[in-house]
Amino acid sequence: MVEKTHRRKRVKLSEGDIFEMPLPDGKLGYGIILRRGGLTSGGTPYIGIYHAVHSERQDATSIVCGEIVLAGWTTDSLIHHGNWTVTAGGMPLPSVPFPNFKVAVEGKMYVTDVEGQLLDEATAAERELLDYQFSRTATCYQDAFEALNGFRNWDVNYEKLTPAYSAARVTRPTS
Repeated sequence: MVEKTHRRKRVKLSEGDIFEMPLPDGKLGYGIILRRGGLTSGGTPYIGIYHAVHSERQDATSIVCGEIVLAGWTTDSLIHHGNWTVTAGGMPLPSVPFPNFKVAVEGKMYVTDVEGQLLDEATAAERELLDYQFSRTATCYQDAFEALNGFRNWDVNYEKLTPAYSAARVTRPTS
């Protein structure tokens, strides 16, 4: 007998989608899609995670008034597998700093915007300060959110996910 495998349908993500994140104690946190990913489904998004934790599901309009405490590129794996649930769409985007990155092209170092578009040749200070573009797994964001809420220890690697870290790496503001 051949076992049937069920393929989960990929959720199509859009900027302004709100997703719910469970905590180990049953409370809920929320995040928002800030930039669609490059995949057709938007499956590699730039997300923001709100600070507040709630005992029950919240109305999306109250969520978006909160403070973003984690942000960056990730995968849609926890949404795809049903761990995070999209609960609303079309919400206004919060103001978050989008960092610049560096990239080497033909022996020269350049500054890019958050989406990887070349802006200009990097200065010596930018070569020192900026990171190469990176992303973290959705599980890393879940772990960092749990650490912020006392369920695990804070890892120094989570610092790169904070808006303060990103703000310090905005050398060429873009929209």
